[in-house]
Formats: sequence, C-alpha cells, structure tokens
Amino acid sequence: MVRSVDPRTGEEFGPAFPDAGPDVVRETVNKAVFAARQMGWGEPGVLAAGLRAGARALEEDSERLVEIADRETALGSERLRGEVQRTTGQLRAFADLVDDGSHRRLVVSTLGPGGPAAEVRKVNVPLGVVAVFAASNFPFAFSVAGGDTAAALAAGCPVVVKAHPGHPQTSAKVGTLMATALDSVGLPQHTLQVVHGGVATARALVQQRDVAAVGFTGSTAGGRAISDLAAARPSPIPVYAEQGSLNPVVLAPSALAEWDQKVELFAASVSAGQGQFCTKPGIFLVPADKAPRFAEDLAGALGRSGPAFVLTAGIQRQFDDGVAAASKVPGVTVWRAERPDRGFGVAATVLHCATGELISSPELREELFGPAAVVVSVRDVRELSRALASLGGNLTGTVHGAEDDSWTEAAVAVLARHVGRLVYNGVPTGVAVVPAMHHGGPFPASNSARYTSVGLDAIDRFMRPVAYQDFPPGLLPAFAREVGPA
Repeated sequence: MVRSVDPRTGEEFGPAFPDAGPDVVRETVNKAVFAARQMGWGEPGVLAAGLRAGARALEEDSERLVEIADRETALGSERLRGEVQRTTGQLRAFADLVDDGSHRRLVVSTLGPGGPAAEVRKVNVPLGVVAVFAASNFPFAFSVAGGDTAAALAAGCPVVVKAHPGHPQTSAKVGTLMATALDSVGLPQHTLQVVHGGVATARALVQQRDVAAVGFTGSTAGGRAISDLAAARPSPIPVYAEQGSLNPVVLAPSALAEWDQKVELFAASVSAGQGQFCTKPGIFLVPADKAPRFAEDLAGALGRSGPAFVLTAGIQRQFDDGVAAASKVPGVTVWRAERPDRGFGVAATVLHCATGELISSPELREELFGPAAVVVSVRDVRELSRALASLGGNLTGTVHGAEDDSWTEAAVAVLARHVGRLVYNGVPTGVAVVPAMHHGGPFPASNSARYTSVGLDAIDRFMRPVAYQDFPPGLLPAFAREVGPA
C-alpha cells in the first residue's frame, strides 16, 4: 500500500493506494491496447482537443491540486502554482504541434531513373502504449500530466503512468482530471491510466508485452535498472531515461569581480526545490585562491534559505549517506547549516575540495540530491580541463567569465563534448519548455543523448517512421497525403 507522508512532520495522512500487482498491471495495459486500436493513427483534432481539455481541467482545480501537492512534497505553494502553469503550458504547446502536423515529418520522394518510377512517402506514426514513470521532484510537470505524458498523447499513444509514491494523492487527482477531460472530447476510455506501487509494479509494467516504450525521470540507478529490464524482454523496447547529473559550473577568474551577487545567485539555484532539481548546480570549479572563501560564503547563503525538507525518507537517507561519504574524503572541508529535527529534514551542505585531483574520488562524483554542492579549488586551465573531462556526461554545464578569458574558452570546449545544454553567465535551473530546448545529455545524465525530455522534440521518442511505396491515395493515412513528390 502507498500512503501520503508529510515531509515536514513525517506523518502519514489521507487514503491508502494498493500496489498494482502483475494481474492489475496486465489488465491496465490491455485496456490501453484497446484504446490504441480505437485511436488508430490518432485523429489530430481530437488529440489536440484532449490536451487542451486536460490543461483547462488542471487550471480549474489548481488551488486544490497545489494544496494537496504542498502537503505531500513541502515544495511550497508558490513553486507549485508555477509548476501547474508549466504543465498546462506543455499540454497546450503539444496541442498546437498536433494542429500544425509537423511532428509527422512527412517526406515524399520519387525514385528513378534506371527503373520503374516509384513514389515513397515516409511519415511518423505512434509507437503504441507508453509507460511513464513519474518523477519525485516535479509532482505536475514530470508526473501524471507532465512532459512525457503530453508528448506521448500528442503522438497518438495511450499512456499508463506509474505514480511516484512521494505524491500519490496528487497523482490520483491529476489522473482523474485528465482522464475525464480526454473522455469529454471523444478520446477512447483508458487513453490515460494511473497505477500505484513500488519496484514490483515497475517491473511488471516494463515487462508487459504490449508496452512499446518507457519514459523515465529519476536516478541513474533506477534508469539503468529499467533499461536493463526493457533490453532483456523477448521483444526489447526503447527506454528514454533522464537520470542524475552533477551540472558543473565554472567560475573563471574574470567572473569573480561580482562576488556577492554570484554567491546569492548560485545559492538560490542550489536550494531551489530544496536542491531536488535534476539541473541543480552540484559542483563548482573555482580558482584556487578564491575557492575556500567562495565555499564558505555559499554555505552561509544556503543557511539563510530556511529549513530544508526533502521529498521522501529514502531521499533523506541517500542524501545523508552521500554527504557523510564525501565528508570522509581526505582534503575535503565541510560546512553544514542547521538541520530540522522533524520530518524529512536535512542540513544544507557545502563541501570544499582542496585540489582538482580530488574529483577522481567516487564519493565526490555522486549526485547529492538535496541542498548540497561541492566546490573545487582549481589551480590552472590544464587542471580545469582535466577535471571537467573526468566528470563524464551531464545535463548541463555552466560557465561564468569574460569571452577572452582562457578559462572560459577551455571550459566551453570541454563541456560541449560532455553536456546537453551549456549556460553562459546564468544558472542551469529553470528549464524552458521551448522548441530549441534540449534536456538530455551523455550517460549517465540520460541513456540516450540524442533525445530531449523537455520541449516539442520530446514527441520524437514516441513515434516511428513508416515508408509507403507506390500507394494509391485512398489507402494512405490522411496525414500522408498532404504534399506532392519532392
């Protein structure tokens, strides 16, 4: 059974949700398969109307949703209201894409000369039933009605969401609102369904024969486990997993004139969402003569952010264990804020590494999911380049410095090979849902750096191309008849 827990007190509240066993998961997926057959290749007008109806339903009940989510996550009403707006914006953006039709990528070619003329029409079609694993840290934007679900529905795929146990009531409420909205425009029943449970439910969902793809947001270990399960199936399926990330930040010597403003800027980014953003800046590389003071000032700013409560008891344990392990590395100095003595409270923490070579320590390369950051003293450009390259794949990399600073140039050159998004003189938190956004990166940040989980290109994960050769128009899907030969 899954129960809601208040992170601020540790107390359970509200109804219990039974774990979906293998039989329930099988029945749920079977219903989604039937919905897929009724949907066909997806009627654009109905799909777009369903997405917009879902957005309206969430807006109309937003205050109640925020109230439930805040008690389950302790993320704060203001942050959660903004997240509801982001979620409804995503749904409407995908509705506009469906209306536009460009996601079908229709390409028409005439073959020849040298043989009989042939016309080939290549177009994207839905994959089938998509399983979505809701994230812990975004109860709306990466959850039941989040980006993965919006993209899959826009592609014409029914969705089965495994709700995150950190916010089961929010997930159930959003699921009911969305399902009702989709039904209201004529989409098949069971186009969107929600199941609750833990590891056994997750395993059963991934292994269901008729699940065609998986969208996942969570830890590297979780993403890897799901990818391995999917690859071991008799018919392997793609898993699009957005996983952990350190998101390195480089402060070049030329960036240190505005010291106080940058410390406050970074502290706000590290503590956003209680440090539980996948794009949180987790490691700062700073000139060695300034790094100790920067670490101390950053710790002070984090301490002024107020009490920190993470989402679940499991995240609390992982955070405490990770900080404890990193603190034992020789050459590391630790600053800790006061820790709340209730609920899932944690102490905001900054760890300072005396040299760049310490980054090779595995304890310092693990993502600290919570309000913590590592500051590394870097002696020169060569050490900076080595340290950045050793960090491997990340979602983001951030550089602060003048254009003609050798540190800036070196950092950009290395990071471009290892991250999915580069940020200049800003912070990596605050991922905009726009067509140009790329939210992915080389492993372990994601398991497929070619795809994004944010922005309109996220729909590409849930479609596949089909080429129709020499077909009469009457046998083509409507969306494959639109243009003549190229």
